[in-house]
Amino acid sequence: MEFGKKIFLNLSPTSINTFYQSPLLFHLRYISKVPDDTPVPICYGLSGNIVHDCLEKYAKGELNRDTVFIHFAQQWAKQGLQEHTDISGIPLDQTQYIMALIKGLAVVDEHSSHICEETLSFPFTESNEIKIGVKGIVDLQAIHKPTSKNVIIDYKTSNSVNQGKEFERQAMFYNYLIRRKGKPIPHQTIFHYLKLGADKVYSFSNEDIDSFEDELTSVTRKILNYGTDIANYPAGEIDDLFNSKKKACIREIMRRKEIG
Repeated sequence: MEFGKKIFLNLSPTSINTFYQSPLLFHLRYISKVPDDTPVPICYGLSGNIVHDCLEKYAKGELNRDTVFIHFAQQWAKQGLQEHTDISGIPLDQTQYIMALIKGLAVVDEHSSHICEETLSFPFTESNEIKIGVKGIVDLQAIHKPTSKNVIIDYKTSNSVNQGKEFERQAMFYNYLIRRKGKPIPHQTIFHYLKLGADKVYSFSNEDIDSFEDELTSVTRKILNYGTDIANYPAGEIDDLFNSKKKACIREIMRRKEIG
């Protein structure tokens, strides 16, 4: 972080949830941008990205039912997923992700007018120190063939259906961005848990999105009030298996204790 230079950051579903979890970790990731210092499992992200990539290319017509599985196998080997281990210390079961891909292909086939991996970003607010935008990448926007309704689809390769506020916030975020683009709010936002064969369905009104915009305003106001000084950011919850900056978090907490 250069002295005197305005910091630019985007609020995304991930960064907002990080802020709620630990404002300190938010600062380290998005403001001071310190290097990672703690090993974390990477196999889940790599495998999920491969499934997403295959489904995107299939929806765009770049791969067909035969070549998509060849592409999957090539990417699995390229990313070394036969070597990266999960939290139990063993490699992921490739078969589970092939089955997830098959379920995802069926989801794509149920829809038409595919818009894949669209990046939506807009300015939001700024201070003398920090400029904040909003940004998200939507897996798939499409028309559901049986009902002719427009929907947002998000693919999940996790092992459980998340019931927490963070995923509802993610769904609202996508709807907010689409409305910012000047398009109607989709009839539904559907998170497809491909490994589980389960769906989580959300439907929002304009009033819901108005309330979410107020929430964004509240979050950004806190960030601008905290500014760039790391000491202003509460520690929150740093004991996260996927916190790759845990040592930096601990050092800052210890520094605060030392000074009083």
